[in-house]
Amino acid sequence: MTNLEAIQRLSVNAGDGMAMTSLHDNNAKVIREVVTRYFEAGPRAHEAESVLMQRVADCARSYEHQENPDKWLVRCANTECNRLRNEGIRERANSD
Repeated sequence: MTNLEAIQRLSVNAGDGMAMTSLHDNNAKVIREVVTRYFEAGPRAHEAESVLMQRVADCARSYEHQENPDKWLVRCANTECNRLRNEGIRERANSD
């Protein structure tokens, strides 16, 4: 399944496991690079990657048909990783 097909399927059903797996497998290197940039490597990054993929699936409805699906994925992954990191910072700050 192509990135475009996966995104289109996720825009209809964010719980489409096959589309999410396909999107992850097609872009594993790029996704790991983005996650590592925000969370470094290790168990925290692995957890962030799975949360990221669900958030990307949830954002699929925002995909515009004229957009390049590969660029959309990178932009979405960066945005969601930034949000995840900021949420973690807020949680740590509030727990002190």
